Amino acid sequence: MKKKGYDKEFKQQVVQMIQEEGKTVPQVAKELDLHDNTVYRWMAEFKQDGAQAFPGSGQLKPDDKALRDLQKRIRDLEEENDIPKKSDALLRQRPALIYPWIHQYRFQCCVAKLCAILNVSRSGYYQWTKRKESKRERRRKKLERRIRRIFLDSRRLYGSPKITRVLHKQGTKVSEKTVARIMKGLGLKSRTVKKYKATTNSKHSLSVAENVLNRQFRPEAPNKAWVTDITYVATDEGWLYLASVMDLYSRKIVGFQMAERMTKELVIQALDRAYNQQRPGVQLLHHSDRGSQYASHDYQARLQKYNMKGSMSRKGNCYDNACIESFHSVIKKELIYLEKFKTREQARKRIFEYITCFYNAKRIHSTIGYLTPNECERMYRKAA
Repeated sequence: MKKKGYDKEFKQQVVQMIQEEGKTVPQVAKELDLHDNTVYRWMAEFKQDGAQAFPGSGQLKPDDKALRDLQKRIRDLEEENDIPKKSDALLRQRPALIYPWIHQYRFQCCVAKLCAILNVSRSGYYQWTKRKESKRERRRKKLERRIRRIFLDSRRLYGSPKITRVLHKQGTKVSEKTVARIMKGLGLKSRTVKKYKATTNSKHSLSVAENVLNRQFRPEAPNKAWVTDITYVATDEGWLYLASVMDLYSRKIVGFQMAERMTKELVIQALDRAYNQQRPGVQLLHHSDRGSQYASHDYQARLQKYNMKGSMSRKGNCYDNACIESFHSVIKKELIYLEKFKTREQARKRIFEYITCFYNAKRIHSTIGYLTPNECERMYRKAA
């Protein structure tokens, strides 16, 4: 039985009859063989829009009907053209993987068209929607939630190797390939950026120390060997320089300082902070590059005051100080190159928070067994 159609003029006359003659809606509906709700809807539309109500009512002219048919055909063609673009990766997959995709786009495209183009049955899709989740699917969804949580906790910086290690620490046994596949499916991609630029100047007449460290980057305990270097941060106000001191045992940044100029006072303040926070009890090996700031008389005097033995990289050899340069590369990829700092003060706050709250406390390192620097230091103390 075909659905009855009423034009705009008919609907308006019905509404006016109720308003002007004082008849009730049920009474008029019964006389015209209409449902009460239909008349109530017409009343509401007329009350809201007045003479502009019922814009789609009435008989279409031949030209209007042809235009409507043409517009519908264009929409259908656009939809059919868009489906393969969205689903290209699914065309050779099993129905169990295609059905979730169809379910995701069911409100954007016709389900029948989606099923036809992807070569799956519509009845199979609807049966899938009523089927209970299997244990495997529930386990996978749980793993997806964990991976997403770890990725967000890492500030969207971890790739599949580190996320896999974190899952292992949490007691979830899963392969790195599985994690990588799930991350790709969820659209989770590390947002690090790579750029490089040199900083310190080694062309000076000051005396330099021998390379005592000699790339021995794995001391047997904390506060045995420290490395230090300077890097730069761009802001709208100009450069901000960061001097950092790292403990090679735990890879912890034990001291750091920031300033507008790259002076000897900058590196001395970073060293002072490291010494005051760590209080190394025995002679410590201090390694830096040959920069004039580290070779200055004031800095060397500070090393003597703290009973530290000086060591410097060989001329033009960046690998002799690779660990601290690696840290500066990491902070640039994970923070500095991802944000635009309007002021130096804004940069100071973000760098301070990154080093103290994330790098030392939360970021795991492959060199120290996928522990955080603070965990590594605590475990040594507990064992000692």
